[in-house]
Amino acid sequence: MRLKTKILIICCISILFSSVLCSITVYILVKNYSLDAAEGQSFKDAFAVYHDLEDDLAALQISRDDTVDVEVLEYIFKKQNDELLISFLADGDKKTELFNSTVFRRADLEKLPYHIEEAALIEEAEMRWEGKHFFVYRWEGYGCTIYKLEDITYVWERMRLLGTGLALMAGAITTIVCLLLFFILNRVLYPLHELSAGAKQIARGRYDKRIAVGRQDEIGELSDNFNQMAEAVQFHTESLEEAERRRTLFMGNLTHELKTPMTAISGYARTLLTVKLAEEDREEALSYIYEESCRLERLSRKLMNLLLLEEEDVIKPVRVPAKKLFSNAEEACRRSLAEDGICLECHEDGECFLVDEDLFTEVLINLVDNARKASGNGDRIILSAGEGGIEVRDFGRGIPEEEKDKILEPFYMIDKSRSRKSGGAGLGLAITAMILKRHGCRMEIESGVGEGTVIRCRFF
Repeated sequence: MRLKTKILIICCISILFSSVLCSITVYILVKNYSLDAAEGQSFKDAFAVYHDLEDDLAALQISRDDTVDVEVLEYIFKKQNDELLISFLADGDKKTELFNSTVFRRADLEKLPYHIEEAALIEEAEMRWEGKHFFVYRWEGYGCTIYKLEDITYVWERMRLLGTGLALMAGAITTIVCLLLFFILNRVLYPLHELSAGAKQIARGRYDKRIAVGRQDEIGELSDNFNQMAEAVQFHTESLEEAERRRTLFMGNLTHELKTPMTAISGYARTLLTVKLAEEDREEALSYIYEESCRLERLSRKLMNLLLLEEEDVIKPVRVPAKKLFSNAEEACRRSLAEDGICLECHEDGECFLVDEDLFTEVLINLVDNARKASGNGDRIILSAGEGGIEVRDFGRGIPEEEKDKILEPFYMIDKSRSRKSGGAGLGLAITAMILKRHGCRMEIESGVGEGTVIRCRFF
């Protein structure tokens, strides 16, 4: 059962119960008041008849204990002109009917449960007869028993009409309130319907679905939270898709990078096994196999570093002087720089950095090596330290603007022919960016074609 239906049913039952309870309360109060008023008026009328009879008989100088002539009594009762006045004569053990214009017999009236009213002068009882209601008053004197009936059927008729009206009113109120509640719930719960529809859209892959937030209540807050959740899901999904795209590209490039040296090694090995070569050609083939094997070794080591940085927390930072880091990088790059005729200048002023010495040395080696590949014979590379970080500057070919966002991707190389020739695989800057990220460092690149490149490693 839907939430709106449950709320509607519960509210309708509550409203109906409240309306019925209020109607019953009103009915009982009105009934008691009406009956009390009718009883008071009936007793007043009966007591007036009682006094009129007393006055008429007193005018004839007849006392209450006297036995009055039947004709006199009959005359006096007829004089009252009251159709609900009844009198029976006491005759020994029998009571003879004296005056009675009703259908009631003395047996009907005598069996009623009377109670005393007005200082034991008048007795009162209530009687129902064929759908009608009466108050019956009785008193004795002058040798007879007198009954005065008061018809209060009008009270019960009014109560019946009141009860019907209250029932119709309760039903009408319940119906009207339920209809209003239905429209209000539709309006109030409409955002929940939108949330449900949005959740279904997201479940079907439409992560850009958003809910319009136009309320400042709990439902508006829920809608806002839903939108934030949808944004997080969309971002996470796009991140996964991008990671999958990069992974696919990575595997494709890796396959390509491994295929080239493996093909060369396999070809030269097959030649050595099947063809008798001169000693000079044989040494050349073995030298090429060795160089390609070394290249595979370097490639596998870089791939291992890249995977290790992605999966494990390998950073163990300590305070390391910039002079020590520069010395490590210069020593590692000395041979390659000398072969290309490039000068490395190091500038520091006693700065220290909180880094992992081995990993950050790898960063500087990669940056210097990339600067070497971009420089020409006789160029220089400047490695300098400052309060904010470390800077590597070269005066080589520079990086085209459209390539700046791509050079940090694994296997990406601006000049692929030159990189292949120098033994590169496009992993150096990718590893560098990963190490810097683990150190809380930001890499900034300034470059222009033919103007050289400046790469800054800034600590936060």
